Amino acid sequence: MSLRRKIEALAGHLTGRRKNRAPPRGMDFALDIAYALPLFRASIVFDVGANVGQSAKLFLAKFPDSHIYCFEPVTDTYHLLQHNLHDTERVDCHQLAFGSTTRTGEMILQGSSDMFFLLGQSSELPNKEVRSESVNIDTLDAFCRANKIDRISFLKIDTEGGDLDVLRGAEMMLGEQRIDIVQVEAGMSPTNSRHVPFQSLKNFLEDHGYYLFGIYEQVKEWPTGEPHLRRTNPVFISQQVIDKNRKQKRPRT
Repeated sequence: MSLRRKIEALAGHLTGRRKNRAPPRGMDFALDIAYALPLFRASIVFDVGANVGQSAKLFLAKFPDSHIYCFEPVTDTYHLLQHNLHDTERVDCHQLAFGSTTRTGEMILQGSSDMFFLLGQSSELPNKEVRSESVNIDTLDAFCRANKIDRISFLKIDTEGGDLDVLRGAEMMLGEQRIDIVQVEAGMSPTNSRHVPFQSLKNFLEDHGYYLFGIYEQVKEWPTGEPHLRRTNPVFISQQVIDKNRKQKRPRT
């Protein structure tokens, strides 16, 4: 061992900080992916439930070689999304919702724009006299087929209770392992009527060969102030990605 490596090893032993030590899992999904999946490259990112572009801007920074497809069905919110992302050629915006079938639906415009939800997807009921908007709903399978998209590198879904319905519309893409990584929004408490229960999402994705990679953005029960979890953003990776990266051995230092 060279003198430099001996010094680095001694410094790591004394400080508890070792070179190339894995960062704590669950803090930064992009950092976790870069460390654990060295062969993964995000080329196509789907942002389903893009709202006004918050996640898209994050993906642009985290995945610098990617092209982002943003989907937002509500007209006013969609216009803000377009405005916020107009200065980049790496983003395509579509005024569209996703579900298990191609149809029209009623978006409930209740609360802030990031809380809007499709009637019938969430078990939560709208307040009386709340505004709504008719929106177009497609399936992920049909959209990818029509737009000749063969593979999605990273699929993010945030649809306020419609995440499982969106996944059911991607049976072909998931079944053929043509989506590498999936991020969903999951309910973690039985009192949470807004989001799909974590176990339901986990069971569905495992049945299609996707396994839990990490749990991110842990949010407590803010409506009541109770300390237990209300929702999280779990990330799942395909068996194909697991197999591909298993063959890659990280060089020793």
